[in-house]
Amino acid sequence: MREHIWMPSRFYKGLTLPLTYLLQTFNRFIFKLFWISIEISSLNQSLLTCGTSDAPLILYFETLCIRRVAMIGKVDLVMWAKNGERTLPQVLKRIEEAIPHENVCHKILIDDHSIDRTIEIAKSFNWNVYPNPKSGIPSGANEALRHVDREFFVSIEQDVVLAKNWWEKIPPYMQEPSIAVAGGIRVFDNKILRILSEFYSERLGRQGEMEVCIDNTIYKTKIIKALGGFPNECPICTDTILYKKINWFTSYKWVIDSTVISLHLRKGIRDQLEHSRAMADKCKRTKLCSCYHTPHFTEPKLIIKPNPKFSVSNLSLVRMLITSPIRSFQVAVNKKCPEIFFVYPLIRFYILRGYLKRSKID
Repeated sequence: MREHIWMPSRFYKGLTLPLTYLLQTFNRFIFKLFWISIEISSLNQSLLTCGTSDAPLILYFETLCIRRVAMIGKVDLVMWAKNGERTLPQVLKRIEEAIPHENVCHKILIDDHSIDRTIEIAKSFNWNVYPNPKSGIPSGANEALRHVDREFFVSIEQDVVLAKNWWEKIPPYMQEPSIAVAGGIRVFDNKILRILSEFYSERLGRQGEMEVCIDNTIYKTKIIKALGGFPNECPICTDTILYKKINWFTSYKWVIDSTVISLHLRKGIRDQLEHSRAMADKCKRTKLCSCYHTPHFTEPKLIIKPNPKFSVSNLSLVRMLITSPIRSFQVAVNKKCPEIFFVYPLIRFYILRGYLKRSKID
Protein backbone atom coordinates (compact mmCIF):
# COMPACT_ATOMS: atom_id res chain seq x y z
CA MET A 1 0.00 0.00 0.00
CA ARG A 2 1.27 3.44 -0.89
CA GLU A 3 2.48 5.48 2.10
CA HIS A 4 1.13 9.01 2.42
CA ILE A 5 3.42 11.66 3.79
CA TRP A 6 1.71 14.48 5.66
CA MET A 7 3.08 17.97 5.28
CA PRO A 8 1.74 21.25 6.73
CA SER A 9 -0.27 23.44 4.40
CA ARG A 10 1.97 26.36 5.34
CA PHE A 11 4.84 24.54 3.62
CA TYR A 12 2.98 24.67 0.29
CA LYS A 13 2.04 28.29 0.80
CA GLY A 14 5.64 29.13 1.56
CA LEU A 15 6.70 27.61 -1.76
CA THR A 16 4.31 29.75 -3.82
CA LEU A 17 6.34 32.98 -3.77
CA PRO A 18 9.79 31.47 -4.54
CA LEU A 19 8.37 29.24 -7.28
CA THR A 20 6.62 32.21 -8.89
CA TYR A 21 9.84 34.20 -8.74
CA LEU A 22 11.82 31.31 -10.30
CA LEU A 23 9.30 30.97 -13.13
CA GLN A 24 9.42 34.69 -13.87
CA THR A 25 13.23 34.65 -13.81
CA PHE A 26 13.28 31.63 -16.12
CA ASN A 27 10.91 33.36 -18.58
CA ARG A 28 13.09 36.48 -18.63
CA PHE A 29 16.19 34.32 -19.14
CA ILE A 30 14.64 32.51 -22.13
CA PHE A 31 13.49 35.84 -23.59
CA LYS A 32 17.01 37.29 -23.33
CA LEU A 33 18.53 34.16 -24.88
CA PHE A 34 16.13 34.59 -27.79
CA TRP A 35 17.29 38.18 -28.30
CA ILE A 36 20.97 37.25 -27.98
CA SER A 37 20.58 34.56 -30.66
CA ILE A 38 18.93 37.03 -33.03
CA GLU A 39 21.59 39.66 -32.38
CA ILE A 40 24.49 37.23 -32.84
CA SER A 41 23.07 35.96 -36.11
CA SER A 42 22.60 39.56 -37.32
CA LEU A 43 26.15 40.45 -36.31
CA ASN A 44 27.60 37.42 -38.06
CA GLN A 45 25.67 38.28 -41.22
CA SER A 46 27.01 41.85 -41.08
CA LEU A 47 30.58 40.63 -40.65
CA LEU A 48 30.26 38.27 -43.60
CA THR A 49 28.84 41.04 -45.75
CA CYS A 50 31.19 43.90 -44.85
CA GLY A 51 34.46 42.21 -43.94
CA THR A 52 36.37 42.54 -40.67
CA SER A 53 36.40 46.34 -40.24
CA ASP A 54 34.56 48.21 -37.47
CA ALA A 55 31.86 49.44 -39.87
CA PRO A 56 29.58 46.39 -39.43
CA LEU A 57 29.67 46.77 -35.65
CA ILE A 58 28.72 50.44 -35.86
CA LEU A 59 25.94 49.71 -38.33
CA TYR A 60 24.71 46.83 -36.20
CA PHE A 61 24.38 48.80 -33.01
CA GLU A 62 22.80 51.76 -34.83
CA THR A 63 20.09 49.57 -36.36
CA LEU A 64 19.48 47.33 -33.35
CA CYS A 65 17.07 49.77 -31.64
CA ILE A 66 15.31 50.48 -34.92
CA ARG A 67 14.72 46.76 -35.48
CA ARG A 68 13.33 46.31 -31.97
CA VAL A 69 10.97 49.27 -32.39
CA ALA A 70 9.84 47.86 -35.73
CA MET A 71 8.70 44.70 -33.94
CA ILE A 72 6.17 46.83 -32.05
CA GLY A 73 4.30 47.47 -35.27
CA LYS A 74 1.63 50.15 -35.43
CA VAL A 75 0.36 51.92 -32.32
CA ASP A 76 -2.63 54.10 -31.57
CA LEU A 77 -1.96 57.64 -30.35
CA VAL A 78 -4.34 59.14 -27.79
CA MET A 79 -4.63 62.59 -26.27
CA TRP A 80 -7.17 64.42 -24.11
CA ALA A 81 -7.29 68.19 -24.42
CA LYS A 82 -9.15 71.26 -23.23
CA ASN A 83 -8.53 74.72 -24.67
CA GLY A 84 -5.11 73.67 -25.94
CA GLU A 85 -4.88 76.20 -28.74
CA ARG A 86 -1.66 77.72 -27.40
CA THR A 87 0.41 74.52 -27.20
CA LEU A 88 -1.24 72.01 -29.55
CA PRO A 89 0.50 73.07 -32.80
CA GLN A 90 3.95 72.62 -31.25
CA VAL A 91 2.99 69.36 -29.53
CA LEU A 92 1.35 67.76 -32.58
CA LYS A 93 4.16 68.83 -34.87
CA ARG A 94 6.75 67.17 -32.62
CA ILE A 95 4.68 63.98 -32.53
CA GLU A 96 4.89 63.81 -36.31
CA GLU A 97 8.66 64.34 -36.12
CA ALA A 98 9.33 61.91 -33.26
CA ILE A 99 7.01 59.00 -34.16
CA PRO A 100 7.34 57.57 -37.69
CA HIS A 101 4.17 57.83 -39.73
CA GLU A 102 4.34 54.15 -40.73
CA ASN A 103 4.11 53.15 -37.05
CA VAL A 104 0.91 55.10 -36.38
CA CYS A 105 -2.55 53.57 -36.84
CA HIS A 106 -5.18 55.79 -35.23
CA LYS A 107 -4.76 59.29 -33.82
CA ILE A 108 -7.45 59.84 -31.22
CA LEU A 109 -8.09 63.15 -29.45
CA ILE A 110 -10.78 63.55 -26.79
CA ASP A 111 -11.94 67.15 -26.53
CA ASP A 112 -13.12 68.30 -23.11
CA HIS A 113 -15.64 70.95 -24.24
CA SER A 114 -13.04 73.39 -25.57
CA ILE A 115 -14.11 76.91 -26.49
CA ASP A 116 -11.05 77.77 -28.58
CA ARG A 117 -9.55 76.29 -31.78
CA THR A 118 -8.50 72.98 -30.22
CA ILE A 119 -10.72 70.82 -32.45
CA GLU A 120 -9.77 72.72 -35.61
CA ILE A 121 -6.04 72.40 -34.89
CA ALA A 122 -6.31 68.68 -34.10
CA LYS A 123 -8.19 67.96 -37.33
CA SER A 124 -5.61 69.91 -39.33
CA PHE A 125 -3.04 67.36 -38.11
CA ASN A 126 -5.37 64.49 -39.13
CA TRP A 127 -6.45 63.53 -35.63
CA ASN A 128 -9.87 61.97 -35.07
CA VAL A 129 -11.69 64.11 -32.50
CA TYR A 130 -14.32 62.75 -30.10
CA PRO A 131 -16.17 64.59 -27.31
CA ASN A 132 -15.46 63.82 -23.66
CA PRO A 133 -18.70 62.25 -22.33
CA LYS A 134 -18.12 63.89 -18.94
CA SER A 135 -15.14 66.07 -18.07
CA GLY A 136 -11.65 65.69 -16.64
CA ILE A 137 -8.65 63.49 -17.38
CA PRO A 138 -10.03 60.11 -16.16
CA SER A 139 -13.12 60.39 -18.34
CA GLY A 140 -11.13 61.62 -21.34
CA ALA A 141 -8.48 58.90 -20.97
CA ASN A 142 -11.07 56.13 -20.72
CA GLU A 143 -13.02 57.48 -23.68
CA ALA A 144 -9.78 57.44 -25.70
CA LEU A 145 -9.05 53.90 -24.52
CA ARG A 146 -12.48 52.83 -25.77
CA HIS A 147 -11.42 53.73 -29.34
CA VAL A 148 -8.05 51.94 -29.13
CA ASP A 149 -7.81 48.64 -31.00
CA ARG A 150 -4.04 48.12 -31.32
CA GLU A 151 -1.87 45.97 -29.07
CA PHE A 152 -0.03 49.08 -27.85
CA PHE A 153 -1.10 52.68 -27.49
CA VAL A 154 0.69 55.92 -26.63
CA SER A 155 -0.71 58.80 -24.59
CA ILE A 156 0.54 62.37 -24.94
CA GLU A 157 -0.90 65.44 -23.25
CA GLN A 158 -1.61 68.78 -24.87
CA ASP A 159 1.26 70.61 -23.14
CA VAL A 160 4.09 68.07 -23.46
CA VAL A 161 6.57 68.17 -26.35
CA LEU A 162 7.97 64.68 -26.91
CA ALA A 163 11.70 64.09 -26.70
CA LYS A 164 13.23 63.54 -30.13
CA ASN A 165 14.61 60.16 -29.03
CA TRP A 166 11.35 59.03 -27.40
CA TRP A 167 10.35 56.55 -30.10
CA GLU A 168 13.81 55.01 -30.29
CA LYS A 169 14.10 54.36 -26.55
CA ILE A 170 10.66 53.86 -24.99
CA PRO A 171 8.69 51.39 -27.21
CA PRO A 172 11.44 48.70 -27.05
CA TYR A 173 10.55 48.23 -23.36
CA MET A 174 7.27 46.69 -24.52
CA GLN A 175 9.19 43.64 -25.73
CA GLU A 176 9.81 42.69 -22.10
CA PRO A 177 6.89 40.46 -20.95
CA SER A 178 6.94 41.81 -17.40
CA ILE A 179 6.60 45.48 -18.43
CA ALA A 180 3.08 46.88 -18.89
CA VAL A 181 3.82 50.61 -19.15
CA ALA A 182 6.92 52.62 -20.06
CA GLY A 183 7.65 56.30 -20.38
CA GLY A 184 10.21 59.01 -20.07
CA ILE A 185 10.29 62.05 -17.83
CA ARG A 186 9.42 65.65 -18.54
CA VAL A 187 10.92 68.89 -17.33
CA PHE A 188 9.46 72.37 -17.31
CA ASP A 189 10.44 74.78 -20.03
CA ASN A 190 10.66 77.44 -17.30
CA LYS A 191 14.09 77.50 -15.61
CA ILE A 192 12.79 78.35 -12.12
CA LEU A 193 10.13 75.62 -12.18
CA ARG A 194 12.66 73.11 -13.48
CA ILE A 195 15.04 73.86 -10.59
CA LEU A 196 12.17 73.57 -8.09
CA SER A 197 11.24 70.15 -9.50
CA GLU A 198 14.81 68.99 -8.98
CA PHE A 199 14.67 70.32 -5.43
CA TYR A 200 11.46 68.42 -4.67
CA SER A 201 13.00 65.20 -5.94
CA GLU A 202 16.23 65.63 -3.99
CA ARG A 203 14.54 66.68 -0.76
CA LEU A 204 11.74 64.13 -0.69
CA GLY A 205 13.80 61.28 -2.03
CA ARG A 206 10.93 60.09 -4.20
CA GLN A 207 12.21 60.64 -7.71
CA GLY A 208 9.88 57.97 -9.03
CA GLU A 209 6.77 59.82 -7.90
CA MET A 210 7.88 63.12 -9.33
CA GLU A 211 8.39 61.48 -12.72
CA VAL A 212 5.29 59.27 -13.02
CA CYS A 213 3.12 60.69 -15.78
CA ILE A 214 0.77 59.66 -18.55
CA ASP A 215 1.80 62.36 -20.99
CA ASN A 216 4.64 60.60 -22.84
CA THR A 217 3.82 56.99 -22.15
CA ILE A 218 3.23 53.70 -23.99
CA TYR A 219 0.99 50.91 -22.70
CA LYS A 220 0.01 47.32 -23.39
CA THR A 221 -3.65 47.72 -24.20
CA LYS A 222 -4.87 44.37 -22.86
CA ILE A 223 -3.34 44.97 -19.44
CA ILE A 224 -4.80 48.46 -19.03
CA LYS A 225 -8.24 47.24 -20.10
CA ALA A 226 -7.96 44.25 -17.75
CA LEU A 227 -7.36 46.70 -14.89
CA GLY A 228 -10.60 48.45 -15.75
CA GLY A 229 -9.02 51.28 -17.71
CA PHE A 230 -7.64 54.47 -16.23
CA PRO A 231 -8.51 55.05 -12.55
CA ASN A 232 -11.34 57.50 -11.98
CA GLU A 233 -11.11 57.73 -8.18
CA CYS A 234 -9.34 61.09 -8.35
CA PRO A 235 -9.26 63.66 -11.18
CA ILE A 236 -5.71 64.72 -10.27
CA CYS A 237 -3.83 61.53 -9.37
CA THR A 238 -4.83 59.31 -12.33
CA ASP A 239 -1.19 58.60 -13.23
CA THR A 240 -0.05 57.91 -9.67
CA ILE A 241 -2.96 55.60 -8.87
CA LEU A 242 -2.44 53.61 -12.08
CA TYR A 243 1.27 53.34 -11.33
CA LYS A 244 0.61 51.97 -7.85
CA LYS A 245 -2.04 49.53 -9.07
CA ILE A 246 0.37 48.08 -11.62
CA ASN A 247 3.56 48.02 -9.55
CA TRP A 248 2.01 47.05 -6.23
CA PHE A 249 -0.88 44.76 -7.06
CA THR A 250 0.16 42.96 -10.27
CA SER A 251 3.24 41.09 -11.46
CA TYR A 252 3.84 43.76 -14.12
CA LYS A 253 6.02 46.86 -13.96
CA TRP A 254 5.84 50.50 -14.97
CA VAL A 255 9.27 51.58 -16.22
CA ILE A 256 10.51 55.19 -16.24
CA ASP A 257 13.53 56.00 -18.39
CA SER A 258 15.08 59.20 -17.03
CA THR A 259 17.34 59.53 -20.09
CA VAL A 260 14.32 60.37 -22.27
CA ILE A 261 13.38 63.95 -21.39
CA SER A 262 10.31 65.63 -22.85
CA LEU A 263 9.40 69.29 -22.38
CA HIS A 264 6.49 70.39 -20.18
CA LEU A 265 5.16 73.71 -21.42
CA ARG A 266 4.00 76.33 -18.94
CA LYS A 267 2.85 79.92 -19.53
CA GLY A 268 4.87 81.07 -16.55
CA ILE A 269 5.01 81.15 -12.76
CA ARG A 270 1.40 82.32 -12.38
CA ASP A 271 0.21 79.36 -14.46
CA GLN A 272 2.06 76.96 -12.17
CA LEU A 273 0.72 78.66 -9.04
CA GLU A 274 -2.86 78.18 -10.22
CA HIS A 275 -2.06 74.60 -11.18
CA SER A 276 -0.68 73.88 -7.70
CA ARG A 277 -3.77 75.37 -6.06
CA ALA A 278 -6.10 73.38 -8.33
CA MET A 279 -4.29 70.13 -7.58
CA ALA A 280 -4.58 70.63 -3.83
CA ASP A 281 -8.22 71.66 -4.23
CA LYS A 282 -9.41 68.89 -6.55
CA CYS A 283 -7.45 65.93 -5.19
CA LYS A 284 -9.89 63.41 -3.64
CA ARG A 285 -7.20 62.20 -1.22
CA THR A 286 -7.92 58.52 -1.73
CA LYS A 287 -5.69 55.87 -0.21
CA LEU A 288 -3.66 55.71 -3.44
CA CYS A 289 -3.35 59.44 -4.11
CA SER A 290 -0.03 61.22 -3.80
CA CYS A 291 -1.07 64.85 -4.11
CA TYR A 292 1.20 66.53 -1.55
CA HIS A 293 0.56 63.97 1.15
CA THR A 294 1.98 60.50 0.51
CA PRO A 295 5.16 60.31 2.61
CA HIS A 296 6.79 57.31 0.89
CA PHE A 297 5.72 56.61 -2.66
CA THR A 298 7.35 53.20 -3.03
CA GLU A 299 6.00 51.45 0.08
CA PRO A 300 2.72 49.59 -0.52
CA LYS A 301 2.52 48.67 3.18
CA LEU A 302 1.43 52.24 3.91
CA ILE A 303 -1.97 51.70 2.34
CA ILE A 304 -2.89 48.68 4.48
CA LYS A 305 -4.57 51.11 6.90
CA PRO A 306 -5.51 54.02 4.65
CA ASN A 307 -6.51 57.35 6.09
CA PRO A 308 -9.41 58.75 4.04
CA LYS A 309 -8.55 62.28 5.13
CA PHE A 310 -5.68 64.41 3.97
CA SER A 311 -2.62 63.13 5.83
CA VAL A 312 -1.08 66.60 5.91
CA SER A 313 -2.77 68.69 8.58
CA ASN A 314 -3.59 72.38 8.50
CA LEU A 315 -0.90 72.96 11.09
CA SER A 316 1.82 71.23 9.10
CA LEU A 317 0.88 73.12 5.92
CA VAL A 318 1.03 76.41 7.81
CA ARG A 319 4.39 75.38 9.22
CA MET A 320 5.69 74.62 5.73
CA LEU A 321 4.49 78.01 4.55
CA ILE A 322 6.16 79.82 7.47
CA THR A 323 9.47 78.01 6.99
CA SER A 324 9.39 78.24 3.18
CA PRO A 325 11.48 81.47 3.05
CA ILE A 326 14.31 79.67 4.87
CA ARG A 327 14.07 76.67 2.56
CA SER A 328 13.81 78.84 -0.53
CA PHE A 329 16.88 80.81 0.52
CA GLN A 330 18.88 77.57 0.78
CA VAL A 331 17.71 76.42 -2.65
CA ALA A 332 18.34 79.84 -4.21
CA VAL A 333 21.93 79.79 -2.94
CA ASN A 334 22.63 76.16 -3.84
CA LYS A 335 21.06 76.38 -7.29
CA LYS A 336 22.26 79.95 -7.93
CA CYS A 337 18.75 81.08 -8.79
CA PRO A 338 17.61 84.06 -6.64
CA GLU A 339 14.07 84.04 -8.09
CA ILE A 340 13.32 80.86 -6.15
CA PHE A 341 13.44 82.86 -2.91
CA PHE A 342 10.13 84.46 -3.92
CA VAL A 343 8.55 81.68 -5.97
CA TYR A 344 8.72 78.76 -3.53
CA PRO A 345 6.84 80.54 -0.69
CA LEU A 346 4.17 81.55 -3.21
CA ILE A 347 3.71 77.92 -4.28
CA ARG A 348 3.37 76.83 -0.64
CA PHE A 349 0.76 79.57 -0.12
CA TYR A 350 -1.30 78.47 -3.15
CA ILE A 351 -1.15 74.83 -2.03
CA LEU A 352 -2.45 75.85 1.40
CA ARG A 353 -5.26 77.85 -0.24
CA GLY A 354 -6.32 74.86 -2.29
CA TYR A 355 -6.21 72.52 0.69
CA LEU A 356 -8.25 74.87 2.91
CA LYS A 357 -10.86 75.25 0.19
CA ARG A 358 -11.14 71.47 -0.15
CA SER A 359 -11.35 71.05 3.62
CA LYS A 360 -14.39 73.37 3.73
CA ILE A 361 -16.10 71.28 1.03
CA ASP A 362 -15.39 68.04 2.91
